[in-house]
Amino acid sequence: MSAPLTYTVFTDFDGTIALKDIGDHMFAEFGEIQVCVNSFESYRRGEITARQCWQQGFQTLRPVTREQFTAFAEAQSIDPHFRPFVDYCSSKKIPVTILSDGFDAYIDPVLTKERLEWMPRFTNIMTFHSNGAVTPEFPHTDAECTRCANCKRNHLLTGSGDDQVIVYIGDGISDRCPVRYADVVFAKDALVGFCESENITYHRFTSFADVLQKFTLLVETAKPKKRRTAELARKDIFMTE
Repeated sequence: MSAPLTYTVFTDFDGTIALKDIGDHMFAEFGEIQVCVNSFESYRRGEITARQCWQQGFQTLRPVTREQFTAFAEAQSIDPHFRPFVDYCSSKKIPVTILSDGFDAYIDPVLTKERLEWMPRFTNIMTFHSNGAVTPEFPHTDAECTRCANCKRNHLLTGSGDDQVIVYIGDGISDRCPVRYADVVFAKDALVGFCESENITYHRFTSFADVLQKFTLLVETAKPKKRRTAELARKDIFMTE
């Protein structure tokens, strides 16, 4: 007899947990934002990869110490409803994992400030050098995927089991890949249009208050259910590897 289905949650960080895209904001603060805007447009059109987009942005950064950057990060804010959502999931023993195409150097201080440093997460890495230079590292890339520098799809697939219904929460381009493989999708901003164009069922949200309200109803009034097309997509990945 198969085990009963349970939920597991994966969520984006920039513009989803964080109120703004901190990755964009750091280039406005320490680099040349117009160069980064141009790079992002090339990335959005598929002319360069996510890694190349980040690398072009990092080339514009002025010298900065880790201490200066941490102070910048600690000034950023998250959705005030995210903590209640995490607390609810914890009370139901539902794991929540952060998947970000952003960087540890701002995500870690923000989570520490919010006393959420214990949360599991997968991010890109920033290395600070003694001369003030900062370089990006991408430990979680996928050779076949250019949409994310940190392959969210792979984390979603390897971090879930057959007895789990996968929930994904996001807002942007790097979330387009993982939502194809998620059973329950919460989308806002640009991700809404993508889900509609790709016929991916989703729940629209503007803050984690909306997510918490809808997710509570799902958990407490309905049986966990897999999305058929997502389940087939996951099986297809495993069969072709």
